[in-house]
Amino acid sequence: MEPKTAMEKELLKESLYKNRVQEILRKHKGFLSTSYNPDAAKEGDDIELLKKQYSAERSIIDRVISNERTAFMSGIALAGVVFASVRFGPRYLAVKIGGIEKARALKEADEAAKKAGTRWIQQGVSFLFESSFGAWAGYRGYTMISAKNTNSYDEISKIPLCAGRSIVSEKICSEWVDLVHNEMSPDFWKNLEEEDCRLKDKGRWTSVLSLADNCIKRKAFEDSYRKQHGMKPEDPVDVPEGGVPTDILQMLSSKQK
Repeated sequence: MEPKTAMEKELLKESLYKNRVQEILRKHKGFLSTSYNPDAAKEGDDIELLKKQYSAERSIIDRVISNERTAFMSGIALAGVVFASVRFGPRYLAVKIGGIEKARALKEADEAAKKAGTRWIQQGVSFLFESSFGAWAGYRGYTMISAKNTNSYDEISKIPLCAGRSIVSEKICSEWVDLVHNEMSPDFWKNLEEEDCRLKDKGRWTSVLSLADNCIKRKAFEDSYRKQHGMKPEDPVDVPEGGVPTDILQMLSSKQK
């Protein structure tokens, strides 16, 4: 069916936008695995102090990684169970139901196949099907568990609001905000407001948008903090305990009136 509205046309770009999000994450994945931003370290800096400044963010990232690892291991376990069930289940049930006669018939069929030289073909085809089906089941299990793990999505999106310093804010935020609010059309985001949302992964896109909005909040807080404390524009801000207030934009707006 031909898309009629701008929102429907934007739905067709979901895969394209997903690839752009993944490009940014791949580009900066090295920084996400470190305990502090090495680019921010200057000669003579106390590395342990730097790590402490980034510790709040690090704990969030570690929790998210732990959740994903659990989902991944669950997928592997499911793949093993499905493989074993498909490979040994039918034969076991046939013998269980048919008894000794069925077991003898199966054994005779195996021996006949060996003599005919076709047994290895049967085994190869069966193994290929069983392993493929098991792998598919494991992957589906992982994606379902991961997709339902909304806590991870929420935690990722709130990283820019954390206390201390943030690698995500320093390395990813500007590019992320540009993607979400400039490169991607507002009509795409309107789909999230629909009661019957047709996006393939509403939870992830909600987090993508929320992360961009929280990046904006952190920048506004840091700019205000620098101004209040006579700091230079390039000076890093160690956000006080409690993090960036979620209503920081309203707070700053009311002060300007």
